[in-house]
Amino acid sequence: MREELLKGLTDEQIKKVKACKNTEEILALAKAEGVQLSDEQLEAVSGGGCGGRAMKCPKCGSNNWNYENKEINHIEYQIFKCNDCGHSWKLMPKLES
Repeated sequence: MREELLKGLTDEQIKKVKACKNTEEILALAKAEGVQLSDEQLEAVSGGGCGGRAMKCPKCGSNNWNYENKEINHIEYQIFKCNDCGHSWKLMPKLES
């Protein structure tokens, strides 16, 4: 995995990611840690894209969501809100390659 895709993770999380043996373990770890992966990170993990409405609300599974870009502590995040259940989540910042 490219090192720049690990930016924003704690040292402990990076160690856990590097210990994963496959994509399924990385995705399970992200879910357990409460980390929402960006499209770019998901593509790097899975080897393919997941753009468009492939992403689903982590709470209800709906793909009926909207997002806005928001700066938090001088870092731009995408803040998502599910139109069905009202759950909000944020993606890690888009990383430069």
